[in-house]
Amino acid sequence: MNFNTHLERNKLAVISALSSDKSILIGEFIIILKNSASLLKIDNFSFWINELQNIDHSEIPMTKHAVVDTQKLWSEYSSSRTTFGNILLDTCEKLFTYWQEDDLCSTQGQFYYYKDKNTNLVFKQSVFGYIEYVDRAVDIGAEPQFGIALVSDLHEVITVDDLY
Repeated sequence: MNFNTHLERNKLAVISALSSDKSILIGEFIIILKNSASLLKIDNFSFWINELQNIDHSEIPMTKHAVVDTQKLWSEYSSSRTTFGNILLDTCEKLFTYWQEDDLCSTQGQFYYYKDKNTNLVFKQSVFGYIEYVDRAVDIGAEPQFGIALVSDLHEVITVDDLY
């Protein structure tokens, strides 16, 4: 079986997973990420694999909008060696971190919600790297240790809606 056939199988696995309920979707994505890391011979997916394996699935803040948006993206995507890894990383961020469509940084980059594991503070980071703490202003002395902001973390600092 050639490389492109493996890519296409991973694409079809993503599409299939996106049609599943939340727990199955997350379990399938762990497998897809591991398979893709092996196929592409990269370690870019380890953050997502670790987070998805170590967080109770009910605590992962997936939104209905993200699922619908990624279903459309993957149904129109033509598998390519050069883009597959980046599309999969973008999909993980869209699916497994909370975001609101109208929550953009000053350069119009989408914010995604994370948690600093060192301080347990929720922050949002834009696709352009801009970080804004949601809980309160803090002196960022050390580089934050990223983790997904959990549903319970988000309920403490913002009004969470449209969860999957």
